[in-house]
Amino acid sequence: MEADRGERFRVRVLFHMRGDVNRGTCVTLHAFKQTEEQKASCITQPPFGLCVVTLTFPNDWFEPAQNTEANLDQTFKQRYISRNRSRSRSRKRRHPHMPAGHRARPDQIQLYYSSFGILSIKTGPPRCVEDTVEQSERKLLYIGPVGLEDQEINKTKQSPACLDTKAEEKFWLDSNVLIVYSKGPVPAGQPIRVSVNLRGNYSEESLTIRLKVKKGLLSLEVHPVTHSDLWMVNVEQTTGSKHDVVSIITRSTGTLPDRTGTSALSQISCLSFEALHRNFGTAMTVSASWWVEYSTRKFYISPHGAVTSFFSFTDREVVGIAPITESNTIINTAILTSEPVSLPVIVLAVGIDGKVSDLTTAVKCHSANEDIVKVSHDCSVVFVDGSESGRGSICVELEFSLGTLSGSLCLAVWTPVVPLRVSLSDSVLSPISGWNYYSENGCEPVYQRSTVQILAQFSAQSAAQGGQPTYMLGSPDWFVDVTELVRDWLRIENPYIAALDKQKHLIGLKPGLTSLYVVSSQWDGVLGRANVIVTSEPVTPADLSVQLVGGLGLSVNPSPSHPSVVTATVNAHNTLYNHGQEASISVWIQFNDDSAILMSAFNEVPYTLRLSSLAESVVAVTPAPSQRILAQGDGGGPLVKAELLVSSCDPASNHVELEAIHKASEAKRLAKGSGWIRVNLNMDFWPIGSEETNFEMHDVTDMLVDSNSDLYDDFEDHDSTVNATSDYDSGNDIFKRKNVEQAVLIPNHEENAVYLSPGVEKERKEVKTADRQVEIGIGAVLSLLCLSSLLFLVNCLPCALREQRYRERREGNVKDTVEEEPGEEQEENRQEEKQCRAVITGNNDKMEIQ
Repeated sequence: MEADRGERFRVRVLFHMRGDVNRGTCVTLHAFKQTEEQKASCITQPPFGLCVVTLTFPNDWFEPAQNTEANLDQTFKQRYISRNRSRSRSRKRRHPHMPAGHRARPDQIQLYYSSFGILSIKTGPPRCVEDTVEQSERKLLYIGPVGLEDQEINKTKQSPACLDTKAEEKFWLDSNVLIVYSKGPVPAGQPIRVSVNLRGNYSEESLTIRLKVKKGLLSLEVHPVTHSDLWMVNVEQTTGSKHDVVSIITRSTGTLPDRTGTSALSQISCLSFEALHRNFGTAMTVSASWWVEYSTRKFYISPHGAVTSFFSFTDREVVGIAPITESNTIINTAILTSEPVSLPVIVLAVGIDGKVSDLTTAVKCHSANEDIVKVSHDCSVVFVDGSESGRGSICVELEFSLGTLSGSLCLAVWTPVVPLRVSLSDSVLSPISGWNYYSENGCEPVYQRSTVQILAQFSAQSAAQGGQPTYMLGSPDWFVDVTELVRDWLRIENPYIAALDKQKHLIGLKPGLTSLYVVSSQWDGVLGRANVIVTSEPVTPADLSVQLVGGLGLSVNPSPSHPSVVTATVNAHNTLYNHGQEASISVWIQFNDDSAILMSAFNEVPYTLRLSSLAESVVAVTPAPSQRILAQGDGGGPLVKAELLVSSCDPASNHVELEAIHKASEAKRLAKGSGWIRVNLNMDFWPIGSEETNFEMHDVTDMLVDSNSDLYDDFEDHDSTVNATSDYDSGNDIFKRKNVEQAVLIPNHEENAVYLSPGVEKERKEVKTADRQVEIGIGAVLSLLCLSSLLFLVNCLPCALREQRYRERREGNVKDTVEEEPGEEQEENRQEEKQCRAVITGNNDKMEIQ
């Protein structure tokens, strides 16, 4: 805080916003004096995302407090008091470093800041429009208190005549000589005063005090000393090739010194230094080396044991400095790689006019704990080089100073937790049955390979938690893959049992037990290890898992629980949309011990991976050696066949000449597999991330196809030995090959199912439609027949019952009864019987007509 000639007090605050510096952020500075508020705003500017807020305080804020309760602002009370009461606890939690005494003292001015929105105003200059932000939505973050206490002390402090009113720096050259000088910084054109003092009870005859500075930087002026009756002082300046040396030669006058006490000091010389050059930029700091030489001593004190002081000059009046970095975090991977990790630092000066300038080269700096993080000599870089203790910190302080001005950085340093986790895809390596080859050492078996993955946790200690470790991202469950960082520091304990190839795959050589180590050039110990077993029991290759990729999809999702965690998922689809489009392929070999690895891990041994197409009209495979899979026409299915062809040798015949080996033309098929692919040329290119598509996406690891399907049983040649240079021969299976060409892979397909192409499927649908119409007609006829039968039964049942009753009556008559003429009832029954017979006859005629 500063005051102008009119006693108007103001404060300037420099704000630095990390992130996209090209997007302006409005920052508002809030100053509270009890219940009154003053505020001012600024907009961050590129290239560093900086802005300076200048806030002028009312004069009555610094008047003696009479009765503050009588001057309460009622509007302020209504607007803020009720809201701030509810947020006071959270604000205290948000700012644990805010001193409780400062919050309670009425003579202190409390500073807060708030930021809102990203401004993108198209017309006119950018400006803060805080009125659009609701007062209840503002989040005030605490900065600290300011006041006039320090300034008043400096104004009333009495300084010796040799020194000005600036703050002083004191240091002892030895037990007899004390140097006091103005700490600065001083504007260019003004001198820095230096007072040379000798202890009052010093009894020797003479001594020489020397000062060495870089040549041509400072001019010297000697000022008279009022109390110099005890010593005769002669100041000499000599110029060398690189340095200027000032010698203060002191001799006793013979007057007895005051021997009553040891604390009394006698000023023997007063010097002033002024910068010779005015074009040194914003600031300049000159280092000066001091030492004492005694004539009565045999050995002078070497300049290497000298005491160093610093004189600071500026070309303008600077009110404060602030170091800034692009990040407040350093991840110490130097322990793993022995390569330094650095973070650039820029120290900015804020002038009395509000302008900001760079004075990094002029400041002095040091780290509060060099076992955690270091700072370079020119204060431009913060770094770790691997020599640290391996202990991180949530907040390690870095101090930067220019005379009385100072600024600090709080960096979080994350270090790897030792031991590292060494993960192997297969810790037991076995020879592969049926696969061996000739080398310079004879016939050697091919062993399994294993991928190596090194995982690390990063932690830092927190002083607030009593030194307990805090893990990166807040949980010990998070690991970082550091395999690429430590791949040059992997070592095998016994290189005769296992080895690492150029791709850092672990290879078995001969049966035995060994270990894989992660070493460090900075530390003597081992950072991590994993045991490896190489056995003599062979494993049998199972299948080849073939993955065909026509395109990739990327989805990025933020974590709801941690703002710094982003999950990126890559999905692969096996569909081609353009004629001649190429599909990428990766082939894995599986073993009967449930392990699998990419075939590229065996590139150092001879083998042939032969690809062929089972549907040339859908996909084509170019000839060897650079086989490519290209789209030709619509269709799909498990159409790409892969075969692993290897040579074999007899371990007992190690004397076979290499020339005979190269002449060998036959190879054995060790494993086979197939890959699914789909070609759809009638569809536009599938847009990644489109919501309209109905194709199913598959994780890359889910694309390993099980080749146990019986679909290819009829295509396989049963002879296990094939010619390595011949093409795939399907024999007389032309009809079956044509059927495979019609196979189509639909979105939600089953891996071992076959689907027909769209054209054939359309024809079959038309046939099915005609058949269904015939079925409907037949069903209608059968329904009518059933209905007629039902009606016939309903009509005939009453007639049949009457006929049965009539017969029973006739049989019940007595045989010897005289025949009587039929009565009216008998005549009626006869008529009903005739009607029933007529109905039956008529119904039968109708059924015949239908």
